[in-house]
Amino acid sequence: MCAATGLAASRGRGSKLSAIKWEENKVKNFKAILAATTAVSTILSAAAWAEETCSAYPQAASEKIESVDLEKTFGAVPAPTKPLHVVYVTKTLINEFWQDVAAGVKDEAAKYEGITVDVQAAKDESSQIEQLNLAQTVLSQKPDILLLSPQSDSNLVPVIEAAKAANIPTVIIDDARTPGASSYIGTDQISIGAKAADFLNSLFPDGGKVAQIEGAAGSPNARMRIQGFVDQLKTYPKLELVASQPGNWDRMTALNATSTILRDHPDLVGVYANNDGMALGVFEAVKSANAKVAVVGTDGIRDAKRSIGDKEMAATVAEFPFEEGQLGVQVGLRLLGCQAVPAWVVSPQAVITAENLADFPDPLKK
Repeated sequence: MCAATGLAASRGRGSKLSAIKWEENKVKNFKAILAATTAVSTILSAAAWAEETCSAYPQAASEKIESVDLEKTFGAVPAPTKPLHVVYVTKTLINEFWQDVAAGVKDEAAKYEGITVDVQAAKDESSQIEQLNLAQTVLSQKPDILLLSPQSDSNLVPVIEAAKAANIPTVIIDDARTPGASSYIGTDQISIGAKAADFLNSLFPDGGKVAQIEGAAGSPNARMRIQGFVDQLKTYPKLELVASQPGNWDRMTALNATSTILRDHPDLVGVYANNDGMALGVFEAVKSANAKVAVVGTDGIRDAKRSIGDKEMAATVAEFPFEEGQLGVQVGLRLLGCQAVPAWVVSPQAVITAENLADFPDPLKK
């Protein structure tokens, strides 16, 4: 490598490190503001519950807002002045990601006097009718706030329409963003897929063969992560996408798909899985094949972070499910307090590697 080329590569790596550090600082600010918002709202009587009737489906001034800007824009979260019943209907509790969202919901609700929480979940991430039935049942109990993580962007539409007719706020957490809901809390999923491609390019600047293990076909998050990864790979012509196979959010399916890909492409250098559960299955296949393949996941679940710490998985493009659960309660309270929260509350993301793992401790270990 000539000196000029080496300098350019060094600057490129410096730029990527600066971008990652910026994302980490953004996440730290987000967590600090989230904690401060709750503290202020429980102290200030000025943030008392709005007495007037208002729409839980407001016309906001903008289409989206960064989660870190909520307090600056709207002030403290309105503290409830009466008992409230919050229901969270999630995809499943098999996946650690959704467990952490539920834990965040409960944690935030416990900071306010008089809020009770009910969590309901389907048996797995492909039981759309079961999830619809659960959501219809809890809606019949007339909760004050309905938090949802739909299995597709259509299966809970009847519930959202019925909740809107009853002026019960509906807040979608992470997946799947559904038309008609009061607000959606989630990160930019296209950017997540793009960051996975960026990371693989940083590991293999000279190129190589890479593959993708896709999430469930009905999931908007899967579709956008796939799009982000594929589109960003096109900016790295030395990286060749040789396979993109469905894993359906399932660890064993991902393992089997990766085993097949490795047999067809033994010189594979990297795999991006659309979530961490599948990434863990990918690593098992890589280990069984005695191959050297960088595995990148998405979500930032505890098992993935342990795998990264053990030098197994290379990275995860993390969302922050516990904090998203907390935000779900906060946004629900803001809507009940007549605050015109935009349709999309953008939560942060970060690339977690062995080098910065210590910056992202387990939020459940307090």
